Amino acid sequence: MSLKEKINKIKTKYKTIIMLILSLVINLGFIAYNSYLGIVFKDAFAIGISIYYLFLFVIRFATLMIERNISHKEKEEQIKIRVKNYKISSIFIFIIDLCLIAPIILMVTQPNDVKFGLIPAITMATYCVYKIVIAIINYNRSKKTKNPTQILLKEMNIIGAIVSILTLQHTLIMVNGGMNKSMLILSLISSIGFIMLIIAFSIISFVKNKKLFKK
Repeated sequence: MSLKEKINKIKTKYKTIIMLILSLVINLGFIAYNSYLGIVFKDAFAIGISIYYLFLFVIRFATLMIERNISHKEKEEQIKIRVKNYKISSIFIFIIDLCLIAPIILMVTQPNDVKFGLIPAITMATYCVYKIVIAIINYNRSKKTKNPTQILLKEMNIIGAIVSILTLQHTLIMVNGGMNKSMLILSLISSIGFIMLIIAFSIISFVKNKKLFKK
């Protein structure tokens, strides 16, 4: 292996680990924030979203541990482990994406009289913009990568961006007086649309990358 290849290998390794650590910290903060909203305002949707992000935290943490433990292994063995982690994590993500249907149903069918202040709206809007920007940047950077871990992170960022839009929608409804009849149908249609988009993206990405890893 040439010196240039060694340097690129080290850069890729630490870049992935740094991305994972940063994602874990932000993920944990979002869990805490949604848990706070759920407990203080008795908002079932916020509680559901915090549980959803807790599962994503587990996947990211497990991936970080895998990346740390395979650093001493041969390249071929690393690839096998990463591909296996990608497949297992993708299936797990697909299952918890389906579980998002539960808080959406609660939000629409059993809305609490919850009225958020302006701070949650600003916070959620900032987070939403951050997730979208990060998803776009990571997508462009890793467009041609064949590293299963980087592909997994890219997909999780895209899904996270879509979920953040869904969360922002809910927050804006609560800021503007809570769920009412005029918002119910619109909220239901848009929420189902977001979920279908996430599911379609997950299936297409999994099939596409499964073929890529076989090459």
